[in-house]
Amino acid sequence: MNALRRWLLVVVVLATPTLFLVFLRAFPGYDPSWFSANGHMVIVSAIAACALFVAVVAVVSATHTPQSGVVWLAIGCTFVGLFMVGHGLTTPHALHHHSGNLWVGRLPYAAMMGFAVCLLIAGRRQDRGLNRWVGRHPLIAVMTPVVPATMFVAAVVADPSRFHGAAPIAHENEWLVGLSTITIACLLVSIWRHGRRWHLGKDPVQRALVLAAAMSVAAVLSFEHGKFAQLSWWDYHAYLFGGFAAAVYAVVARGRRQNAVSGVLVDVFVDDPFAHIVRGYPEALSALVKAVEVKDTYTHGHSLRTAELAVELGLQMSLPSDRLRIIARGAYLHDLGKIAIPDQILNKPGALTPEERQTVETHPQLGYELASTAPSLQEVLTVILHHHERLDGMGYPTGLVGSSIPLEARVVAVADVWDALTSDRAYRPGWDPSHALAHIEAGRGTHFDPVVVDALERVMFNRGVSTTREPGVAETAWSAAQTCHETDQLVSNDA
Repeated sequence: MNALRRWLLVVVVLATPTLFLVFLRAFPGYDPSWFSANGHMVIVSAIAACALFVAVVAVVSATHTPQSGVVWLAIGCTFVGLFMVGHGLTTPHALHHHSGNLWVGRLPYAAMMGFAVCLLIAGRRQDRGLNRWVGRHPLIAVMTPVVPATMFVAAVVADPSRFHGAAPIAHENEWLVGLSTITIACLLVSIWRHGRRWHLGKDPVQRALVLAAAMSVAAVLSFEHGKFAQLSWWDYHAYLFGGFAAAVYAVVARGRRQNAVSGVLVDVFVDDPFAHIVRGYPEALSALVKAVEVKDTYTHGHSLRTAELAVELGLQMSLPSDRLRIIARGAYLHDLGKIAIPDQILNKPGALTPEERQTVETHPQLGYELASTAPSLQEVLTVILHHHERLDGMGYPTGLVGSSIPLEARVVAVADVWDALTSDRAYRPGWDPSHALAHIEAGRGTHFDPVVVDALERVMFNRGVSTTREPGVAETAWSAAQTCHETDQLVSNDA
C-alpha cells in the first residue's frame, strides 16, 4: 500500500488517459470528429518548441559538465522536436501537401520511439562503453544523429512522396505496432528508473521526466488506437504537449532558483542514489547544515560520511526510497543539537567530566527541538532524537528498547559509530577498519540492530575489510561514538 501511494501520481497519469481512450473507442458517440490543418500546426509546433527547449538546455549542461545521460536526453528531445515539426509540415493541406502522404503518420512514431530509446540509454551506466565516449564528446555525439535526421525531415517536408511516402512499406502496420511496443517498453523502464530517483530526492526535474515518459506512453496508445481526426486521436497531441511542457516548467523553475542554466540537469542521470537525495535537500536542511559547519568543522565532515554510509547500509537492506531519503537527511543532521552545546565543552581538549558528558548527551533532544520548527524536516526528527538509543534500552535520551527504536535511527547509529571509530580524532588516529568492525559486531543484538550489522559486514566485505580474530568489545565501540572527546574506555583500551 505504501508503494502504491508513492507511485500514485504515475499510476494516475498512466491509467487515466488509457481509460479515457477505452471509453471513447467503446462509445463512439462521445468521440467527435474534427480536423483543422492550422490547429494541428499550432499544437505540433508547441510540442516541438518545448522539446527543443529542453534539448538546448541539455546541450548547454553537457558542454559545462560532460555527462552521457544529459547528451542522450538532448538527442531524444531533438528527435521529438525535429520529427514533430516534420509531422506538422506534412499535414494534409499544409504547404499544399496532398492528403495521400504517409509520412504525416510515420513521423510521430519516429519522434516517440527516438525519445524513448534515448531516455532508456541515458539511464544506463555513465562510465561504460559508448556512454563513456558520448560523455567526453557531447557536441559530436549530438550532431552525429541530429544532422542526418534534420536532412531527412527537410527532404520529406519538401516532397512527402519520397522514401515510400506515397505507398505503404511491406507489412508496415505490423512494423508500426512493433515499434509502438518497443517504445512503450523503453518508456516504462525509464519511468521506473526516474521514478525511484524522484522518490529519493523529490527533485522536480526527475518528476518532470517521469511525467514526460508517462504522457508519452499515453500518446503512443492514443496515436495507435485512436481514430484519425477524432478526439481519441487528438488526445496524443495533448499528452505530448503536457509531458514536455512539464519538463520545460521544471527546468525553468530550477534555472531561476540556481540563477544558471548550465547546472540544471547535471545530476539527473547520476547513478549514485545519495547524489539524488542530496539534490533534493530542502532549504531548511541546507541552512542548518551550514550552521553546523560554522560551529564545528569536524561535525560537518563526520555527518556527511555518516550519511553516505547510512545510505549504503539502507541499499544493502533493500529499503524503499522514502526510507533512504529519511536516513540520509537524518544522518546529515544527527549532530545538529551540538550547535547549542557551549564551545568550551564542545572544543575542550582531553576527556570530559561526567557533568560535561551529560551536557553533550542533551544534543539529540536539542537537535530535535531545532529541526522541529521546519515543516520540511518533520520526517527526520526521529533519527535526530534516537540515533544514540541502544537495543538493550541503555541508550539515550529516552531509553527505547529493540524495535521501538525507529529503523532509520538504528541504521544511522551503526554508520555513526563506524565513522567515529575509523576517522582521526585530535587525541588518536582512526582505528583500523577490521578492528572497528570487530567491536561493532560484538554489539550485535545488544547495542546495534543485527540486520544493520549484517548490512555493514556486506558493505565492508565489498570494500575488502574483514573482521580480526581478536574479539571486539561492544562498550568500547559505543563509548567512542558518544562524544568527540577522549573517554575512560578509550584510555583503558589504548593502555
